[in-house]
Amino acid sequence: MERYTGYKFRALGTEIRLIASGLDGECARKRVAQYEARFSRFLPNSELQQLCSADGAEFVASAEMFEVLSLAGRFWRETDGLFDPLIRPNLEAAGYDRTFSEVARDGGQTVAAKTRRASFGSVDLDVQRHTVRLPMGATVDLGGIAKSWIVDRISELLDANGDHLVDIGGDIVARGAGPDGSAGWPVSVADPLLPERDLCLLRLHDQAIATSTTMKRRWLREGRWLHHIIDPRTGGPSESDLLQVSVLAPTAVEADVYAKTALILGAEAGLPWLRRRELPALLVTTSGTLATPRWPAVKQQKAS
Repeated sequence: MERYTGYKFRALGTEIRLIASGLDGECARKRVAQYEARFSRFLPNSELQQLCSADGAEFVASAEMFEVLSLAGRFWRETDGLFDPLIRPNLEAAGYDRTFSEVARDGGQTVAAKTRRASFGSVDLDVQRHTVRLPMGATVDLGGIAKSWIVDRISELLDANGDHLVDIGGDIVARGAGPDGSAGWPVSVADPLLPERDLCLLRLHDQAIATSTTMKRRWLREGRWLHHIIDPRTGGPSESDLLQVSVLAPTAVEADVYAKTALILGAEAGLPWLRRRELPALLVTTSGTLATPRWPAVKQQKAS
């Protein structure tokens, strides 16, 4: 690893790790800060908050915002509405109404979720004029897709450095052959029940991986564990039998959206959904692991 430089910092409410040759970590950190100022739902003056404050009026979006919203529309259609950034009122009603570090792990009461008046299919995106019109009263949370989009953009920034790895809160892009020049970048998948233990170790070469889990960002309300993965069909946190899904894909955005969709679907429907798309994936239930045929043949431990 002598020819690589590592750089770590905190942003987007998570840990960020970059590894590349000749790395300018400060440049990458500033770029992430610019994106956070655009997409955060916790910064009052972010572009996302300005969009939500438009309350049904036409909003002129930046190129980056329009790109992410266009991607959101694509995945809303592809997942038959299981990916829907308009679940923000439900997410906040469940208790995730501030940065996660400020969400009380145990305490308080849940608030009745607002009736969803529209889905992302009702969002009007004008490609020619780069304008956005949300349904009246709708608010947007771009959380996961914005974070994974940032991973892809920082990877593009580091392309000039050759081989590199970008890890933002477990959403990872690995480019090139890795530190030993052939086998790829070593990336582990943690056990959701025992985070200090790895389920498996992968070697990634020009791939992205994202893991969606209900066991990390969660909190207790009235004796019930809640989490941030909202099922648009119910308006509440997902109650599927899956604890965690990891997906390999060409981009971090695809890996993130597909992992969340499969987790919401549950093992019985999620596994064939991923198989049809020929996606390498590892699904974890309370009793063990399931994998699609294209998941790398690595040793896996029982999740118990």
